[in-house]
Amino acid sequence: MAGSDTALPTVSVITVTRNLIEEGRVEAIRAALEAAQEQGDAIVEHVIWDGASTDGTVALLKELIAEIEARPSFVPIRFQSVPDKSLYDAMNRAVEISQGEYVVFLNSDDLLASPDCLQKAREEIGSNRPDFCFGRTFFVDEDGRKRLSRERKVHSILQRIPFCHNSMLIRREVFDRFGGHDLDFRIVADYDLVLRMLFAGCNYQMLSVPIAVFHPGGISADQRRTALEMTRSWRKNYAPFLVGRTYSDDEMLNWFRKGQLPLEFCVSLLFQCWDRPQLRRAALHSLMVTLRRKLQPWRTWDYFAE
Repeated sequence: MAGSDTALPTVSVITVTRNLIEEGRVEAIRAALEAAQEQGDAIVEHVIWDGASTDGTVALLKELIAEIEARPSFVPIRFQSVPDKSLYDAMNRAVEISQGEYVVFLNSDDLLASPDCLQKAREEIGSNRPDFCFGRTFFVDEDGRKRLSRERKVHSILQRIPFCHNSMLIRREVFDRFGGHDLDFRIVADYDLVLRMLFAGCNYQMLSVPIAVFHPGGISADQRRTALEMTRSWRKNYAPFLVGRTYSDDEMLNWFRKGQLPLEFCVSLLFQCWDRPQLRRAALHSLMVTLRRKLQPWRTWDYFAE
């Protein structure tokens, strides 16, 4: 089925783990495994990559997998437990052993939005075969209530990733072509990958179906570290459009604080990419955001305040 222009695309769900028992995620991983199994024929496999856990997680996963494989029917599970360098290294290596045409990442403490969300995603993708596609996300509040994310367009990508990493399906071939996640980033490698795909002209599709249920927290909740990494990604990806200007780290951190990019960058990107609709829309969006917020002097909050 994979690679056919007429059949629906195959999908691999990928989950990376390490020391789940120590982190109190036993019930969470059990639920994540079941969420993948509920997708049925919509996925070709569930790849679980464990980073050589030392707290009994490997035995736990083997036990849970054995329970699933004892059922009359189940989604195949591909399990590996070997040392890795980081979260994103684990994701990259899990993709290497996956077999689906598309991959979607499911954190060990998150869920898929519904038992048929990936089947609906496959049907929407159909023969289009975009390089990547994304749906909306249910975010779980501290009191357990779920709220559905607003529908966002990719043209807001220059300031923030406009969708959740877990709600994105990426063609395996495209992921490989870009070398996967850049391991120089420990927090925003997913955002950096989307920027690289966009600047390289990859095509995408916005899905109508929500894909993931996400529990906020983890390393990306550290605003200061996230901001520092985002500025490094901006410096890396925006360099050709900074019109010879060198910005200090503090200046770029201020872009993050205020949620706006320099006018000269927006204009440079707009003119250099006028014949590329995706980037033209992104540049126009950022230009309008910057102009609007320059008229809002109260937008000087500090994300890093104690």
